[in-house]
Amino acid sequence: MRKDAQVRLDRLMDAAVELYANEGFDVPLQKIAERAGVSRPTLHRNFPNREALTAAVLKVHMDELTSQIAQWANRDDGFFMALKLLATKTIASGGLTKIIPMHRHAPASGEAFRRCVEQALAGPLARAKSAGLVRQDFKLNDVHHVILMLAGGGLGSYGKDVSASIELSLELMLRGIAPSRQSRNILESAAIAD
Repeated sequence: MRKDAQVRLDRLMDAAVELYANEGFDVPLQKIAERAGVSRPTLHRNFPNREALTAAVLKVHMDELTSQIAQWANRDDGFFMALKLLATKTIASGGLTKIIPMHRHAPASGEAFRRCVEQALAGPLARAKSAGLVRQDFKLNDVHHVILMLAGGGLGSYGKDVSASIELSLELMLRGIAPSRQSRNILESAAIAD
């Protein structure tokens, strides 16, 4: 790629990442082109459709996330640190409000993001299970539920101390995923009562 083409692509990515974060998935493509200082045809030469642009924006976030999670690879609690990071990023990016529009308009990108999250958390989850910190029957694809629950719990601070609110939510949730005969008995009793 020529240097000037790379500069335009970098500006497009910076603009797309910023505007997706601030305005959501359905920000007008023209606005992204204008923010990057390029024409709409230039945007389409690099990204033929919104799906391609969305995939590129998600890749930026996933590369950053994967790099951060890799720093905790040798820690038994790295899985929990990654969950808190993902919940914090979900809140900071307004991700809770973006999930439904993304699912409707770019389901392939949403699925790609889910797969990337699972891939990034597979090692930390296995390590946490080996250390006895997470039940053996906890499935990798359940991490998405946990992340959304923690992000929802983080909203309980109303923006005052999101980190502490997420920490409290994780502490409460761990009672449900920790290997414990008592918690299993409670769940089984509740299932029988239904």
